[in-house]
Amino acid sequence: MRLETETHELERLAKAFQIISKETSYRGLAEALLAEALHHSGAGRGGILLSEGGELLAKADASFPREKARFFVSHPPAAEFQLPAELMERVLRRQEAVVTQAPREKSALIDPNEQPTQNINQLCLPLVHQECTVGVLYLESERDEHIFTPRCVWVMSMLASQAAVSFESVRLFEALRETNMWMVKGQEIGCMGSYRWNTRTLLSRGSREWYRILGLDPNVNPVPFQALRDRIHPDDLPALEHALAEATSKQSSFCGEYRVIHNDGVTLHVVAVGQFDTGPTGDLELEGIICDVTAQKAAEQALTDARAGLARAASLASIGELAGSIVHEINQPLTGIIMSAEACLRWLRRNPREPEEACKSAMRVIEQATRATDVICGLRSLVRDAQPRFAEVDINEAVDEILLLSRRELERARITLRTEFGKSLPNIEADRVQIQQVVFNLVRNAIEAMAGLERKSHVLTARTTLRDDRMLVAITDTGAGIDPAKRERLFDALYTTKRNGIGLGLSICRKIINLHGGHLWVEDNKTSGATFAFLLPVRQPSQTPGRV
Repeated sequence: MRLETETHELERLAKAFQIISKETSYRGLAEALLAEALHHSGAGRGGILLSEGGELLAKADASFPREKARFFVSHPPAAEFQLPAELMERVLRRQEAVVTQAPREKSALIDPNEQPTQNINQLCLPLVHQECTVGVLYLESERDEHIFTPRCVWVMSMLASQAAVSFESVRLFEALRETNMWMVKGQEIGCMGSYRWNTRTLLSRGSREWYRILGLDPNVNPVPFQALRDRIHPDDLPALEHALAEATSKQSSFCGEYRVIHNDGVTLHVVAVGQFDTGPTGDLELEGIICDVTAQKAAEQALTDARAGLARAASLASIGELAGSIVHEINQPLTGIIMSAEACLRWLRRNPREPEEACKSAMRVIEQATRATDVICGLRSLVRDAQPRFAEVDINEAVDEILLLSRRELERARITLRTEFGKSLPNIEADRVQIQQVVFNLVRNAIEAMAGLERKSHVLTARTTLRDDRMLVAITDTGAGIDPAKRERLFDALYTTKRNGIGLGLSICRKIINLHGGHLWVEDNKTSGATFAFLLPVRQPSQTPGRV
């Protein structure tokens, strides 16, 4: 009979251990321990104080904010938990289990509404883990008999020991929970999700943000590859699959930029990168991150539209200014031409005619017409442009900035960009803004030269190099090339081959390069297209390094 009783008690104790060990939070652990202690001891009141000194918590990683080091639960709820000094010394510091009788006012469970009555029995046990006191179990009973027998103390000690061991697991769970919380929050803020793709099973797993970006059902895990393909924009799918296949075959780094279409029609621009490694099953897996760059794309588009609007406004302003100048400057010679021509007619219509006076009027017509021609030539020469401001310029950096600004137009025209920048190039003395204006104009011309051509691929190549102590910058396209009959006039002011052009772009470019002491020219490529290039001196005459 005794054996059955002990067996039943051990089973109850084992069940209590399971209940306590399942907890993954400090408060849950404290509540489970208190409930089991009250149940097994028969005590009427009790409380749990976890890590008042915070000794174990203080050793935790401080990278994340922790919950308070003091967790208190009691039954029934009490306003405060305060151990008497003698219990605090023996239990918290000496790590002793204490059973004692005390007056009611010595209770650790303080309730201002209660009036002291009879004495109470107290049991106080330390929760010890790795020689640190991480908490205390306190029980009390108002019954006269001594319920805290040695057997009861042994059972409570076992429960306390289990709770102390579970404390470390809870600490790790809390740290893991907070780490995951911050990781999820960081991914949400950065619009970035993580993923793993198995190259054999073609199944993917990912973070919550990965599901959001791709518009996938979060209840589907793992995700079949077909579900991913269905989200990719049809125009972007072939290039993405090619890049993925090439990276897989070479086990090289993967990078892809494409559009994702959700079920509700929302389209996102994303960039995915990854590296290959061996997964838990031994399969080759691609592990990486995916970023939602829709907002960045929108900002780039807004910048491009604003820049295009500014360019149109500048063109209109230039046309308006040019037209106003022409009207103002040639108004007088035109008036003189009309008046002289009318006078010439009057002299010829007289009877008798006066040819000598008519000749004089005709000569005045010629003089005024010559004057009008000189005015127009003066305007076309753009002699009123400001002189350049020379300073140290990194030519590779200056050209790369223009290519970055032109990226959207290159993508829209499906043009592949290649750069062949020389290494270790010296800085040159130039007006950075003016040189970038030249590069921008040449890049725009190259894009327009390839637009609308029926060809599988279009390529724009930007090249920099040092040639005989002079800096060479070349922009090459794969367009239709230059008509030999028009090549000689390409750089003339007011001459254009474009339907809506005004003929100032290349003329201004050549003038800028000339003011820098350089040379701008165009040449046909061996296969297709043309190359616009210019040479600049590394140092300007009478200029010193760094001088503006």
